[in-house]
Amino acid sequence: MLVVSDFDGTLAPITAPSVAFGSGAKIEPLARRSLRRIAGIGHGDGGVIVVIISGRAVADLAARVRVGGIRYVGNHGLETGTLARFRRAERLTVVRESGYERHAAAAVVLARSVAEALGRPAWLFLEEKGPSVAFHWRGAPDEDEAARLVENAVAAALADAAGTATFEPLHGRRILEMRPAGAGAKGQAVARLLNEVRPAGVIVLGDDRSDAEAFAKVAAARDEGRVTGALAVAVHAADEAPPEVAAAADLVLASPREASRLLAILASELERSWGRAVTRRASPGALPTG
Repeated sequence: MLVVSDFDGTLAPITAPSVAFGSGAKIEPLARRSLRRIAGIGHGDGGVIVVIISGRAVADLAARVRVGGIRYVGNHGLETGTLARFRRAERLTVVRESGYERHAAAAVVLARSVAEALGRPAWLFLEEKGPSVAFHWRGAPDEDEAARLVENAVAAALADAAGTATFEPLHGRRILEMRPAGAGAKGQAVARLLNEVRPAGVIVLGDDRSDAEAFAKVAAARDEGRVTGALAVAVHAADEAPPEVAAAADLVLASPREASRLLAILASELERSWGRAVTRRASPGALPTG
């Protein structure tokens, strides 16, 4: 089985600008405990594979989740990290896509150029993540005007930097992220996981437009018969979640706390099912005779 989840807004609540801007985002304690339980089910024996996918840098993501025995995918798929069970996040092994350094240098220039063009307003937060950069304006006095200003400044900076590394936009909730062109996003990352793992069942949780792309990949795998069962879960907090996220989901939850409760229920059900399976394999009556 494959369990895939986003982080911000899905496992960690977004309640204030400081949280959205990265310094304070904290995973729900129940979500962490549940992920640890799920990751330990049938570990190394065809059990459950858990993957956390985020726009965050993979090292930052692992440090916030702090669960071993699962995979971390950062920068929407540009970075992959593996952390052995019972190991600290500082021991994360990271693999990066080709062109990482070239885009990282260009992303720094883009971030600085936009900030300077806007006059470094207090409402602007730059989230620099190696080869990509995200511009946040949550909490701006006029968020619509802030969005317009950011988009115009980004367009002008890219025009001035013609001929260097190319970027493409990813629009989120009060955020514009510029990522390397052709790098893909969560949809492509989930598609790669489905091809690699070939799970019987898959559950994917998320709250933003990039997660809706992942939901579509899972739905396609279900419709094509490549997975026996699939569930796309939207965490639709208040009025912030884009409507296409809920529209692409099979189940809608109201908050990261509800997502944590779902993971806890899943952990209990999987533990019972896996325990019964192990018992059947160990029982002499279950062995072939003759």
